Amino acid sequence: SVGRAVARRVAGRRGLAGMPAAAGGPCVAAGGDVARVVEAGKDDGKVRLVFEDGHASAFHPVWLLDHDPSTIHATSLQRQLDSAALDLDTPAPDSIEVQDQGQQVVLKWASRAEPLSLSASWLREHCYDDKARKERHEAAAAQRSFWKAADLPKSKVLRVDCQDVLRKDDTVVDLLQELVRTGVVIVSNMPSGSAETEEVVRRIGPPRETFYQAMWDTAPKDASQVNDTAYTKDGLDCHTDTSYLIDSAGLQLFNCVAQSDAVNPSGLNDEGEIEGATKLLDGFKVLDDMRREHPDVFKFFCETPLKWHCIEDGVHVRSWEPVVEFDPETDNFKRFRYNLYDLSPIDYLPHDKIPDYYKATKVINAYIRSPEYISYMRLEPGEMAIIDNGRVCHGRTAFQGFRNMVGCYVGRDDWLSTLRSLTGQRSLANDE
Repeated sequence: SVGRAVARRVAGRRGLAGMPAAAGGPCVAAGGDVARVVEAGKDDGKVRLVFEDGHASAFHPVWLLDHDPSTIHATSLQRQLDSAALDLDTPAPDSIEVQDQGQQVVLKWASRAEPLSLSASWLREHCYDDKARKERHEAAAAQRSFWKAADLPKSKVLRVDCQDVLRKDDTVVDLLQELVRTGVVIVSNMPSGSAETEEVVRRIGPPRETFYQAMWDTAPKDASQVNDTAYTKDGLDCHTDTSYLIDSAGLQLFNCVAQSDAVNPSGLNDEGEIEGATKLLDGFKVLDDMRREHPDVFKFFCETPLKWHCIEDGVHVRSWEPVVEFDPETDNFKRFRYNLYDLSPIDYLPHDKIPDYYKATKVINAYIRSPEYISYMRLEPGEMAIIDNGRVCHGRTAFQGFRNMVGCYVGRDDWLSTLRSLTGQRSLANDE
């Protein structure tokens, strides 16, 4: 309903600001429960709180003052407090009161005219002790499910209807949460026009303008006009798109508007693959296996940025970025970037790193070409695949007839913003 959508957006803005609700108003904690404080006191100059769920956490006084809800702008929700002006040696408050049946914590200092009132739910959600941070990391990681080919055939991909995407916020939420979970969704009953496709896309986020324009298609071009191998009929190994952009595309969308008729009765091309099929591969699953099976290669790709480029008429873009963005503290993959077609000459690595590079290349290419990891999905007209381009690699099998996808990119910030705004969800797997 409209009311539910508005409530979600308001909650989302509060979550994006990351600041407490106004003093006196309960803030709903993650998961929809209102937290309560059952015990409050001082410990080693800090404020120690015990919550109803048994979690205990200590807060630095200067941190508590830095998150005073009265200093948040009423409509923009931006901070108006100068953190640098706070006293690092702020003592523990002179008194700590738990009010409103444990839902509010009120702190008073003799040197401060006004008391500081903070929501117990907000404090519980934002505890920064090791246990709380670990819980958040684990909860965010649990939102993802890594997969191999057998785990995610086309029949198991989440499928939503185009009209539901256009009309129902709940469907958009389901779609976006599945993109966090597996990185792949199919939208059914899609129109074939570019403008109509864009209307559906905008429910997720605005199409990202690049030198391919905001909306594009993959209709094969004459050999003399090919500016990207996507415009051929050749088979393509799995890769991420726009690896040559420093801020590579977040989502990639392929709306199948024409599919090649199989030349052979078997439906297979000359290479023995399903003709004109989209190939999808979970890059995070590859990385998860690689760090166990080839830890030296995983380390190489985490620590060694590679260069990619795209050069065509009026365009020359380059990036120098690692294949793997990985946070060892949270054990979380941030982004996977790999495109063997757009690699620049390897003239930037030290001489003794060249053998390491070619060893690593053999390993990663063996993974991304392995049938164990590649899910073959022949899209038919009316089906649109949406993939997380920072995780899921795509490719295709060769075809002989006419095959065309109308598509676009959506920025990573944009689609994650839509999800947070519709759900009020503070921590996504992509955030932690």
